[in-house]
Amino acid sequence: MNENKETGFAPQCLSIDLEVGKADGHIHQLAGIRGDTGKTVTYRNGPLNEALSRLDALSVGAAFTLGHNIIAFDLPYLRAAKPNLQLLQLPVVDTLRLNPLAFPRNPYHHLVKHYQDGQLERGRLNDPELDARLTLTLFSDQREAFECLQKTNPRLLAAWHWLVTASKGHWSRIQKQSVSGWSRIIPACARKRPKRER
Repeated sequence: MNENKETGFAPQCLSIDLEVGKADGHIHQLAGIRGDTGKTVTYRNGPLNEALSRLDALSVGAAFTLGHNIIAFDLPYLRAAKPNLQLLQLPVVDTLRLNPLAFPRNPYHHLVKHYQDGQLERGRLNDPELDARLTLTLFSDQREAFECLQKTNPRLLAAWHWLVTASKGHWSRIQKQSVSGWSRIIPACARKRPKRER
């Protein structure tokens, strides 16, 4: 079990991180970590296809894939490298997209990599395994923030859930209408509903 020792949170997911070359657009490193079992797959060199097959095997039994900017970054590279990966069929949770909802007062939402703090003078080296672990930790923190919001403002949380879970539905329709109307949308969703007659 790979649970957060403080919260007991061990999501049945596969947390993924890739390192892709800027010049060639190829996957140079990758890591996958199961949130529930702690099993890992890492790739730093060798045959990429074999590493992708091991990553895909690790996804068996996962309820979803997890990553920080996984939708816009990691998944397109995985799809290009091996389009028949079964993990591409799993639901996706992107912590980058959840972060503004969980922590709206933060001015930035990148993955904070404290393991790089001592590397400032040498250049920043990324470690996909550490980044996948950080993403699991961030997801746990986001879950705690949403649990707090459930207690303090459950209607706002329900509105966010409604907006972000309807595929090709509510959110896309609202986006098309007007970005400037956003400040009116959330208060309108949070207003008290009239009591139903019984």
